[in-house]
Amino acid sequence: MATTKKVLTKKKIIKKITKKIVKRAAIKKKKVAVKKVSKTKNVKKVTKKTAKKTVKKIIKKIVTPKAPKIKKIVAPQEFKSGENIVYPTHGVGRILTIEKFQYELVEEQLYVIQFFQDKLTIRVPFIKAKMIGLRNITSKPSMTRTLSILKQKPKIKKAMWSRRAQEYDQKINSGDIKQLSEVVRDLFRKDDQTEQSYSERQMFQVAFERYAREFAISSDIKFEEASNKILEILNKR
Repeated sequence: MATTKKVLTKKKIIKKITKKIVKRAAIKKKKVAVKKVSKTKNVKKVTKKTAKKTVKKIIKKIVTPKAPKIKKIVAPQEFKSGENIVYPTHGVGRILTIEKFQYELVEEQLYVIQFFQDKLTIRVPFIKAKMIGLRNITSKPSMTRTLSILKQKPKIKKAMWSRRAQEYDQKINSGDIKQLSEVVRDLFRKDDQTEQSYSERQMFQVAFERYAREFAISSDIKFEEASNKILEILNKR
């Protein structure tokens, strides 16, 4: 019986030893696994850092295209906002404001002009003002001198109306106050004189209105008063 007890105790001892060995081996495996995981995590962190650095280097090397420069057209400002002017093909107008306009990488300044009689608003670039013939209102002394032209007898050429109409139209749209006064003089008809054609009356009306408006601003009087003064001169001749 004693021998059996000894054998059992030996078996138990062997079991205990094997259990301990298994536990130690399992602990070692866990430690190794943890180390591996931590290593992989560190590797991942390193790879992220290196990736960021390389990306930054690449971005620095890439030449970013510069924004295209806007070309500014510089021209002298000859007229102010709120000033009355004469536009040859439209007559008397007023500069409402000055604004900037950008197109196709070009920037320039414009006069915004309103013509009250035609209810028309146009924009004229600074650089084109001289070419168009934009000008100031005729001074009062110069304007009074043109009144002497109205006192003269009309000078009507012996030519077809179509030919004369072209000449009158050129004078009206010339922007020259003297030529405009000549058209008013030549196309005016008294009540007792021969009747005019519709186109003659229309042309006279355009010339008369433009002349009267400039005369009114130049003399600092109302349009109606200026119109009456001009008609009075024309009727007296």
